[in-house]
Amino acid sequence: MRYSQLRAFDAVARCLSFSRAAEVLGVTQPAVSLQVAALERSYRTDLLARHGARISLTGDGEALFVLTRQMFSAEAEIEDFLTSSEKLQRGHLRFGADGPHIALDLVAAYRAKYPAITLELVLGNATQTWNAVLQSVVDIAVLANPPEDPRLGYLPLAAQNMMLLVPREHAFARRKEIGLAEIGNAPVIFREHDSNTQRTLEAKLRKLELTLRPVLIVGSREAMVEAVSRQIGLGFIFSREKNEDPRSIAIPIRDLKSSSKNMLVYLKPRRRRRTVAALLEIAGKMRR
Repeated sequence: MRYSQLRAFDAVARCLSFSRAAEVLGVTQPAVSLQVAALERSYRTDLLARHGARISLTGDGEALFVLTRQMFSAEAEIEDFLTSSEKLQRGHLRFGADGPHIALDLVAAYRAKYPAITLELVLGNATQTWNAVLQSVVDIAVLANPPEDPRLGYLPLAAQNMMLLVPREHAFARRKEIGLAEIGNAPVIFREHDSNTQRTLEAKLRKLELTLRPVLIVGSREAMVEAVSRQIGLGFIFSREKNEDPRSIAIPIRDLKSSSKNMLVYLKPRRRRRTVAALLEIAGKMRR
């Protein structure tokens, strides 16, 4: 087993792409492929399942990925400690988020103060981002309404209102705000179940004993905006998810004001990393 083989496997497991892993490591794609293949051959196991152009982790691959994440995260902490006098003149921060808007505000502020640090933004839904934090795939993440966990540190950032997204010609478009009960039998569009938007909406519907029946379920905010603009149904987004499509308009939902609490979330040992501590300091000043 060689260090280079483990680093190649870890990069492929993070990116689920040989070409992207090669870019991250600054080597050629064939070099990454050869290192992973040599690791599999040495231990007579399959770590990756190939599906044409796509790859996924096998059971052994997932188990090894947990260990390599621990290994390389510890290595990064050691480097941060040994180079702390350099005042963040170099380094890398892998930043997760369940939505781009607040995360990109932080990225812009971080880049302005520490331009020598390489930032990598990993977007996913709420469940994917939560798992990425727990598995050390990312160093820190922006999450909405994260569960409580004693292993984690939390820094509140902002609260958001949920909005009803309607076509600009719709009768609701003239409203200043609306209640969930008023939506009635209107066709609606839902997000996937693991998204924070959908979980928040479903929790409030259960509390109010209301039922909305979707005509479409979509997997992204962009798809939600486009479907509403094409008048397929009414949608749901949060107030910071800027809707710049002139074909639709967002109306505050009376029952869901401040329903999304965005926080920075990180495994507590990560706070010792200078790159993470710097982001927490920037975020603390921005939220005041």
